[in-house]
Amino acid sequence: MLIIRFLLLLFLKCGNSIFIMEMNKDFKDDFATLLANSYLSSDATVEESYKVWTELNTLLFSNIPQKLFRFRTCNADSIISFQEGTISTCIANAFKDRYDSLIYINKHGIEKNIQDFIKGGGVNAIWDVFEKGYIYQIFESFFGKEQMEELKNEDAKFSIEDKKKSFYSNLQNLQPFLDLRIKGYIDYMRNDRFTKIACFTEDVKSLYMWDLYADGYKGFALEYDFSKFHIQGCHTCLKNKDCDNVNKNFSNLFPVIYSDKRYDATTNVINIILREILQDMRVPNVLPPIDQLFWYKAYLYKDIKAYSHEREWRIITRCQSQQDADYATIPDLGCLKAIYYGPNMEKRYKKFIRIIAKERKVAEYDVFVDEYDSNYELKIVPLE
Repeated sequence: MLIIRFLLLLFLKCGNSIFIMEMNKDFKDDFATLLANSYLSSDATVEESYKVWTELNTLLFSNIPQKLFRFRTCNADSIISFQEGTISTCIANAFKDRYDSLIYINKHGIEKNIQDFIKGGGVNAIWDVFEKGYIYQIFESFFGKEQMEELKNEDAKFSIEDKKKSFYSNLQNLQPFLDLRIKGYIDYMRNDRFTKIACFTEDVKSLYMWDLYADGYKGFALEYDFSKFHIQGCHTCLKNKDCDNVNKNFSNLFPVIYSDKRYDATTNVINIILREILQDMRVPNVLPPIDQLFWYKAYLYKDIKAYSHEREWRIITRCQSQQDADYATIPDLGCLKAIYYGPNMEKRYKKFIRIIAKERKVAEYDVFVDEYDSNYELKIVPLE
């Protein structure tokens, strides 16, 4: 296991470039660039965290659309959520898109680094370090004399031949070991119950969205004004780490980044894997801190060709108190402003939902197809 850790440290950096395609608005280009270049250390102070989030939110605040919409089907969960003033969220794997939040890890780049290292004589050089005992000096410089002595005593139990055999055996197992952990993390990100998502769009008249996300025009759409949503979140509070409120709102609203490339998580995932190895070995961590923004960046990239027309925004929420299910709710914080009834909604649903709408004092609109208009455009009229 020691050799695996030692070698992996050499392959941590494999490049982390993402090509961002042109977007419709300059703001979204600026946001994509700012997010890609922002880094929030996992050991950042409250003040440092506040500074990073303030820079992101300063750009976001002035560019959040006055109206964002969410399409819903007429089922019990959606109606109850509307009645109770909540926003339902789910893990990424609950979405229909198989590529949603599917991170990219440069496996071939890692393999090439390993092969280049072997061909370049790196393996023999490392074995020389082990055979001549230099490893103990290196180990002591990282972890201290006490742990070095423990390693040395453990190492003394084995002959030089056994150690050499183990060394080359570990080397052969390095790539399969790494492949297994990488695959595990790709799956984990889509099933992470700590992170949940709610999706919105800028366009309430989209025929595609009504058909796909509102049960073939039989559902409804909700209108939100999120212009003050971030202000009420824990990221903007300097006391968030000392707060004992179990319902902390670590939710943020972001525009989706449409790209021809998946999010490259290589550096972050390898860093996380190495940390897990060190923890398993009960060895002090000597790796650079993890970028905490990784858990937001990974969920914002979508295929530009297939999905850019959706003009999507996402609430990404990270909440410790709701990790026991694939679905969870967060309060809408008074952001709900209106409801739009689909042209094919059943009368029984509409009658019941209208009662709730009046209780919640939100504006109501009918959406319909004008059969005598030559344009492919839904019409919207207010209801009394």
